[in-house]
Amino acid sequence: MNQEKIGKFIKECRKKKNLTQEDLARILNVTDKAISKWENGRCLPDVSLFAKLCKELDITVNELLSGEKLNKNNYQEKIEELTINLVDNIKKNKRMFIKVIIIIIILFFIIMLLVNKISDIELAVSYDSRIMKCNITDDKLTFQILGLSTLNAHYTLIENDTEEYYFFTTKIYLSNKKRSHYESWDSMAKLIDGKKESFDYQHILDINKNKRVKVYHTDVSLDKIKKANKKELEKIIKKSNLMCEREEI
Repeated sequence: MNQEKIGKFIKECRKKKNLTQEDLARILNVTDKAISKWENGRCLPDVSLFAKLCKELDITVNELLSGEKLNKNNYQEKIEELTINLVDNIKKNKRMFIKVIIIIIILFFIIMLLVNKISDIELAVSYDSRIMKCNITDDKLTFQILGLSTLNAHYTLIENDTEEYYFFTTKIYLSNKKRSHYESWDSMAKLIDGKKESFDYQHILDINKNKRVKVYHTDVSLDKIKKANKKELEKIIKKSNLMCEREEI
């Protein structure tokens, strides 16, 4: 179907009936803008309006869809042409529908993957001495997070001939942060009050007996700490919290 041809035909028939766009719009109970869109070939009338529109313009539905007056000689030919076009449009719309469904399914899986990926993002958690504990006994270093299962600890070791520097960072998965409201752990810290909780997250590490040990909690990226030179490391230490240390060897 040629929308532009149909539009021009509607306009031609309307004028022959001495109707304005406003007149035809009022009869069909639509806006004059809708009539204008039909006549400009921007869209077709709704199927539900075909019968009433054709009655007012004194044409048949076949003539409307053909965009021209039909006579006995070409009537059957136009019906066949319209039927072929209709079947072709149905096939095209079916293919388009399948494509849309496939795109929606692909987008759904992409969104699900992104949601899972975002949920796996870890956010840094600031140091809290009431929750994060450190202890050095003989050749063992213990780092603990008391009473909170949603927090994870990561560490890196920087050492020289005489000293070992342990840098811990505490993080929480974005998905856990949404569920846990961990910012309100102030009440948890007060409940602990030095008593051992049923749940402890802890790292127990072997340390060198022959070196001094210092343990820091930091917000600085561990990768950055690993790559830091001596000056950069000194700056990082100043910004970090000293948790515990063993000065004597």
